[in-house]
Amino acid sequence: MKIVRIFCLLLVSLMAVSPVGAVLAQEEPQYALALTPSNGRYDTIIVSGSDKAFRVEIENQGDEAIHKVTFAADTPENWTVEFDPVGVATLDVFESESINAKIKVPARTVAGDYMVTLKASGTEVSAKDIDIRVTVKFISTTVEAIAMSVAHPTLEAIAGGEFEFAVEFRYTAVSGVTGESRSFDLRAKGPAGWDIYITPRYEKEKRISAISLKPGFAYGEPQRVVATPPFWPLPEPGEYKLTLEAVSGEMSDSIELTAVITARYNLIVVPSAERYDTKAAAGKDNYFSIEVGNLGTAPIENIKFSSDKPTGWSIEFVPDKVDLLEALNTKTVDVNIKPPPETIAGDYVIKLRASGTQATSIELPLRITVETPTIWGWVGVAIIVLVIVGLVVIFMRFSRR
Repeated sequence: MKIVRIFCLLLVSLMAVSPVGAVLAQEEPQYALALTPSNGRYDTIIVSGSDKAFRVEIENQGDEAIHKVTFAADTPENWTVEFDPVGVATLDVFESESINAKIKVPARTVAGDYMVTLKASGTEVSAKDIDIRVTVKFISTTVEAIAMSVAHPTLEAIAGGEFEFAVEFRYTAVSGVTGESRSFDLRAKGPAGWDIYITPRYEKEKRISAISLKPGFAYGEPQRVVATPPFWPLPEPGEYKLTLEAVSGEMSDSIELTAVITARYNLIVVPSAERYDTKAAAGKDNYFSIEVGNLGTAPIENIKFSSDKPTGWSIEFVPDKVDLLEALNTKTVDVNIKPPPETIAGDYVIKLRASGTQATSIELPLRITVETPTIWGWVGVAIIVLVIVGLVVIFMRFSRR
């Protein structure tokens, strides 16, 4: 019997302690950060004196967010690695980011295999380093050529915004890196109505039409290609192709850039007369005009109207629906505001709004001053007169007695 009692006490103790241990275990955060090549390969080939983008994925595999993730690299002497982006502010649970690591190999690097170590660390935890084997090849130049490169060939912006592409140029000559500079004409083409021009990276006020390049394998200073879509008429959302060409005699190269215009929706409701108050007669139709405007960059469809009003009031919109409102267009709508006949004179507030498939406007508040109809004023006067007459009659009768 004593043994059974001891066994029961142990069982109860375990049941009491186990939930506490489970809770404590659950409260301990688990941080895990993983850095892996995007294509699964841990090797790449780069020409001596040039660079190459190597894409990696950084992923939060833990159960808590990781903050201030930064990147670094161990490289052979005089090599550099540039990361884009240079860091990630916050990486949520199971979230991943694609990082571009540009490995730059110095000119005249001897052909062979080299190791580059990529690192990632956050405030809470660091990822396991990954080693990338870089095979350097040396190519002797036998043909004169011009080549262009852009890190981000596709950019997004709303209509009316600017697209800025950073384009790098590389000129290779038969003599290697010791030849004379050569001038190249720059020609930018795009859709009709677009303003496209080239500027130096750090001199945005200048517009250039030619560039002088020294021969060599390394890319020169990037130039900015700026493309601005027309303000009116606004182009439809979608992809627009731009072409940049560098020409010098028979030598040329071109690169295609893509500007993606995204839609912005902005629906507004304002009074036609810019007054946010009006008068209304109780029991009668009272008309007030509003303007429904589309200040976005794309059409808004199926616009309907609604209101917040006192109990018993009638609010009607004419028309009661707008099928389509083009960008930067407006539509006048009449609002019939009808308070009930028994409404007491005074100030009231109603709110109007418009809602379309793509957007909803903010509420338009209106102060309505209700005036009692004239006939009710006369009725009130008559009642007062009758009360006074009645009081006089009663007073005279009681005086005689």
